[in-house]
Amino acid sequence: MRVGIPRALHYYKFFPFWKKLFDELNVEIILSSPTNKKIVEVGVMHGFGELCLPVKVYYGHALQLINEHPELDFLFVPRYVSELKESFWCPKWISLPDVIKILPNCPKLLNFEVNVKEFPIATAVIELGKQLGKSQSASLGAYKKAQKYYDEYLEFLRKGVSVIHALRLVLRDAPFKVPKRKSKGSIKFLLLGHAYNLFDTYINLDFAKKLNDQDVEVITIENMPEHIFKDPVIVNKKLLNYWRHEEEIMQAIRYFLTKGRNEIDGVIFLISFACGPDSLISELIMHDMKAVGIPYLAIIIDEHSSDSGLLTRVESFTDMIKRKIQKQELKIKQEPKLKIT
Repeated sequence: MRVGIPRALHYYKFFPFWKKLFDELNVEIILSSPTNKKIVEVGVMHGFGELCLPVKVYYGHALQLINEHPELDFLFVPRYVSELKESFWCPKWISLPDVIKILPNCPKLLNFEVNVKEFPIATAVIELGKQLGKSQSASLGAYKKAQKYYDEYLEFLRKGVSVIHALRLVLRDAPFKVPKRKSKGSIKFLLLGHAYNLFDTYINLDFAKKLNDQDVEVITIENMPEHIFKDPVIVNKKLLNYWRHEEEIMQAIRYFLTKGRNEIDGVIFLISFACGPDSLISELIMHDMKAVGIPYLAIIIDEHSSDSGLLTRVESFTDMIKRKIQKQELKIKQEPKLKIT
C-alpha cells in the first residue's frame, strides 16, 4: 500500500505522528520533494489569488505527487477541524480535502479527520485503518505507538532543537539525540509564525539562517516549555481567540510579557500575505511589545518576496538592537560607583 504525503502545511507539525502511524500499519510513504521553484509556480497557477502562499504551495506539492507517482493507492490530505474542544483550525485547512480532490487525475484521498468536538482522535485512526484494510485492534495499537513517538518528538524540540533538524532525524528513523550546540549568538530573538512558514526554507528564503549569520540565536514556540500553553489567552472579557494556530502564538507572547521579559532581545513575526487571523494578532503583539520595550518586527511573505529585500530588513533590525544594547552597557559602565567608607 502506497500513500503520498505533500511536504507542506500539516507536514511541519504532524509528520512524525503520521510516519510512525503508517510505519506501524505497514504502509509505504511517498513524500513530495522539498519546496522548489517549480512546485511554487505550479501551485500559484492552480491556486486563486485570495489564498495564502502556504496553501498555494500545498497545491504544488499535491500535483507533483499526482503527476510523478501514478502508482499511488492514496493521497493523504487530512482534515484538521479541531485539536482542542475550544478552538478551530484555519478554514483553509478544514476545506483542504475538498479542494484537492478536484485536481486533475487526483487519486483516492485517504480520509483522516481530526475533530475532537465530535469524536476522539482514536476514532479517526480506526476509520483510517478501515480504508487501509486494517483491523480495529491493529489501528489502535499503531495509534498508541504513534502518539508516544510524537510526545517524545515534542519533548525533543523543547530541548532547543530546531524543527528542521528534528524532522531530518524522523525521516532517517534516527534516535532523538541533541546535537552539539554551536556558540550562542550575541543577541536572542523569538521567531514567531506557523511551522509551515518558519521551517519551509524555500518559502521564507532561509530566514533563520539569515538571522544566524547576523550572530542571532533563534528560538521558536516549539522550543518553549509545555506549561506555557496550558491556559487560554483572554484578550478582554468579550474576545477569546478561537484559532488554534494564533492561540499558540499568543500564549508564547504572554510568557515574554511576564516571566520571560528579559530572556529575549527582540521578536520577529513571519506572516503569510492574506492571512487574516495573523494580521489581527500582529497588531495586538505590536502593542504588547511596545508596552514592555521589546523590539518587534512583522514581515509579510508571499511568492514575490525577494532575498535582498528580506536581508536588508533583517540587517537593519539586528543592527538597531545591537546598538541599543551597546549604549545600555556603556551607560552602566560610565555610571559613578558609590564608595563605602
